[in-house]
This record gives sequence, structure tokens and C-alpha cells, in this order.
Amino acid sequence: MRLSRAPPIRVLYLDHTAQLGGGELALARLLQALDRARVEPIVVLAQQGPLAELLARQSIDIHVLPLSVSLREVRKDSLGLTGLLRQLGAIRSLWRYARRISDFARARGVDLIYTNSLKADFYGAIAGRLARVPVIWHVRDRIEPDYLPRMAVWLVRLLARHVPTCVVANSASTLATLRLQPSGRTAVIASGLTREHIEQCWVAQRSNPVPRIGIIGRIAPWKGQDVFLEAAGRLTRQGLAARFLVAGAPLFGEEAFEQRLRAQAAQLGIAPQVEFLGFSAVPPLLRSLDVLVHASRVPEPFGQVIVEGLAAELPVIATDGGGAREIIENGRTGLLVPCGDAAALAAALMQLLTQPELARRLASAGRRHVLEHFTVEQAARRSEALYEQLLGPA
Repeated sequence: MRLSRAPPIRVLYLDHTAQLGGGELALARLLQALDRARVEPIVVLAQQGPLAELLARQSIDIHVLPLSVSLREVRKDSLGLTGLLRQLGAIRSLWRYARRISDFARARGVDLIYTNSLKADFYGAIAGRLARVPVIWHVRDRIEPDYLPRMAVWLVRLLARHVPTCVVANSASTLATLRLQPSGRTAVIASGLTREHIEQCWVAQRSNPVPRIGIIGRIAPWKGQDVFLEAAGRLTRQGLAARFLVAGAPLFGEEAFEQRLRAQAAQLGIAPQVEFLGFSAVPPLLRSLDVLVHASRVPEPFGQVIVEGLAAELPVIATDGGGAREIIENGRTGLLVPCGDAAALAAALMQLLTQPELARRLASAGRRHVLEHFTVEQAARRSEALYEQLLGPA
């Protein structure tokens, strides 16, 4: 264990994107909460963007070393056997980029490299070997065939066993998908919210004349916005008056799915009751809702928006799988429904909207649960202790 009087550990954090996805927002919150007497964070991103601007405002030492667009924007569904063979030609480019990261790490006297995205895992691992410093993979994605092609799943699991010094996962569910043997080389550190963010999400009283039910997240088929709309159609046919809000924007070429969602709403006859909000600031949106829905078709690796909804003291309905099970206790802090089951989602919504006392009880218990278990201070202290454990005495 490093002594508290030792110089702070210099950690180089890597991410291939500067867009504000869930993993990137979680990283920004973690960096803000770190004890600078214990950890000196340095960040290298592979592109300019909102994350770089956010970190600069937080006085984080931020650098942009551009990665070629062809490598940065490789889609996960292109990583089957044929796709991986096509990517062989890009290995030289990936190696050159890893060498740049390695040279940067040595020049800055980095003690530890921490990769925050799946793509960063690959070039970060090479950079760590070249710079001869330990590497932590923070895995935030399910390494399963329902998320990645089978060949990519096999490759990531193989590398996870042999390449990183330690693997950190955002949930026990995510860690289990790597099929690693239990050891001191793994840890589960859930993403936490800042106290300020928790209070920004919360409002003392909601007084919407018509219930506002929302789903928040990237517009993508696996996120289940189509299931949400199907449930909305069922509720409308049952005579429930409500507004249904879809907040989020498509990324990585998924704009066609958003158009299908708009067509689905029209086909179901609920277009006047549905609002597509695009990318939205989460706290003010949560303050305006009466119920938050999480409807992913496959198990969510973690479920940051679920934590935010609970922090807002909203009744939350989430799909029963992955990290959601580690956040919500069904019937106590929220409700869980089967993945992809619009009928079950509609029934759960009807239960909350017709039983306001149940909704209030779940919402109150959910907020207490977040304050006790999902603050960023807890994540920061666990991260600092892990870095010190990996490096040993100064």
C-alpha cells in the first residue's frame, strides 16, 4: 500500500471518443471526485469534442492525440471473422498510435494507464507494454454475442485473461461476461453520481396535469425505444391519458432507427401523445417526469440513467437483467420487467399510475438507495485504493 505522503499516482486515462456517452460522463464525474493528493489524472482523447471541453472546465490535464477516423469509427457489428480480417490492414496504424500514447506516457512519467472504452483497451494495452506500466481495463460493455460478434467476444475475453494488469467492470454482470477466473486482478466499481448532480435531478413536488412518462438514452435498437412505444400504445388503447417522451439521439449511423420509431408512433395512433426530444439535459428532464422507463432489449451493462432516475425520486421501471438487477430491488426500490416485453411494461406502468402510494414508496426508497450506494465519492475512493494496491509501496 502506498503511503499517503507519497507523490500522487499519475494515471493516464484513455478514451477513443470525445462524445458524451454514459461511459464518458461516468469518467468525467470520477475524475472530478478524485483526491488530487492521491491521484494526478491526465487524459488523452482520440478526438476533439464535448468531453474534452467538459474536462477542460474541470481543470483536468486534457490532451487530444487524433486517431484515424477509420479506426475510431469501426462499428462493433463489423467485428465478425470477415470484418476482423479486413481490419488486419489497420494493425500498423493502431500500432503507430499506441506508440504515440506510449511515448506520451513515458514523457509525462505516468505510473498507470486506465482505458475507458473498448477501442481504447486495444491501443492502451499495447501502449502499456511499450511504456512498461500497468494497465487497467475499465469494461463498460457486455462481452456477449448479443452485443458483439462471436469472434470479437472470443478475442476480447482472450485478451482480458492475459493483457491488462487488472480489469474493472461497472457491474458484476458485466464482469461475468468476460468469463475470468476470480482473482485479485478484477474489481467491480459502479459508476457514481455527484451530490450536486443528484440534487439537480430532484424536485420537491411534481404537478403535471397529465402524467409524463419518459425513456432516456441513445436512440438504438437494443435500447428498446420501440418496446416503450408499444407499451404506450397499449396504455392509450386502455384509455390512459399520458404524455410519452423519448429523449436521446442516434449515434454511429442509427438515424434510420429513429425514423422507424416515428413511423411506429404514427402507426400506433399515438403520435400526438409522443414527443421526440433529441439529446436533452438529463436533470431538468427528470424533474419534469412522473415515471422513468428503462426498456433495453438486452441486459444493460450498468444503467446510469436508472441511477439518475432513482436519485430524482422517480418511480423507475427497468428491464430485468444485467446491471439493472444490481441497482433495483424489485418491489422495493423500483419495478423490473422482462426484456422486450411490452405487455409487462404496460402493466407495470398502469400499476404505478393507478397506485400513487406504491409509486411514492418506491421512489422514496430508490432515492435513499442511491445516496447510500451510488455516489461518485464511493467510486473515487475505491478507485484510488485499487491504484495504490496495484502499484504497491512508493
